[in-house]
Amino acid sequence: MDARYAVITMKPIDQQTVVVITGAAKGLARHLAVALALQGAIIVAHYHTSEEDAETLRAELQVMNPRSCIVRANLRADIEVRRMFQDIISTYKRVDVLINAVGNFTYKPYQEVTLEDYDDVMDTNPRSTFLCSSLVIDQMKSQQGGTIINVGCAGADRMTVRELTTPYYIAKTAVLQLTKIMARTYAPFGIRVNAISPGILESSIAKVDNVPAGRYATFDDIFNAINFILSPSSSYVNGANIEVAGGWIP
Repeated sequence: MDARYAVITMKPIDQQTVVVITGAAKGLARHLAVALALQGAIIVAHYHTSEEDAETLRAELQVMNPRSCIVRANLRADIEVRRMFQDIISTYKRVDVLINAVGNFTYKPYQEVTLEDYDDVMDTNPRSTFLCSSLVIDQMKSQQGGTIINVGCAGADRMTVRELTTPYYIAKTAVLQLTKIMARTYAPFGIRVNAISPGILESSIAKVDNVPAGRYATFDDIFNAINFILSPSSSYVNGANIEVAGGWIP
């Protein structure tokens, strides 16, 4: 085989790849955890309150790789998050991939948004992304590489009025800003930071009827974009925001 094309055929992950996914007990993040486990990765699946779902996931993951596990932490509590990452790094000695997938959502008119609503969305989106990323950076620097993938949302890179999702879009715009600055700052250490921004998912709370692609995004659509970022042939993709939205613009 021509050496120029060998990298294209390399598997993005293997049985030694440690992947940490936040909010993995349910929904999109759970699907990503299982899909990456099917490729052989060691999955560290974070959850907070969904213990029953997390235990079911743990059993499923360990069939595919016995070294996979679940970890619990309230991402709003710094001490719990720091302890969680200390335990992960102590156990596995590395973190190859961090997927910041957790992020609460509120859907209501701005005048009905409470301070508690606002704080909840901000704490579980940009704040948790900042905190979790900062806690793996030193390890990734020491191992001379790593990948961080942040979950944004379609349209968060455009400044416009979001009548029913104001805190959420403020939060996701901040996530994209973090993605850009982290990519620029840590590229010299072999660390890549990118964002995946889904459009309307089949599981989304709020839906519209005018998606140009004629359907809502599936979890597999998002996973395919994750696989693209993880591929060795995408090693120069850094600081990108990949919208998986079927042409839909909110």
